[in-house]
Amino acid sequence: MVTKDEAVKVAARFLQSIAYPDRPDSVVMLPDTAIHFTDGWSVRFDFKEHIETGAFIDAPFTSVVVVPHDGSAAHFPPSHLPVSEYMALRAAGDWPPARH
Repeated sequence: MVTKDEAVKVAARFLQSIAYPDRPDSVVMLPDTAIHFTDGWSVRFDFKEHIETGAFIDAPFTSVVVVPHDGSAAHFPPSHLPVSEYMALRAAGDWPPARH
């Protein structure tokens, strides 16, 4: 099981080295907003520029990283679902959805 502090560190590494390697110093983790789910953690972040300006153009497209408890890779949740719904689908074994 991943702790909150570990989840924040894993999410930060994902953001700074994989998602936004060109702007690692812009990533600001928001650990107080992390939410524990059965299958992992959701960890929010923002960009320093967005925090400073409040301008929508400076905000990340998605501001949540999922850190699974099973050790699989940190990732962005699908943008078409609320995070809680996505995490419930993962926990139930219903993600990814079956293809027909």
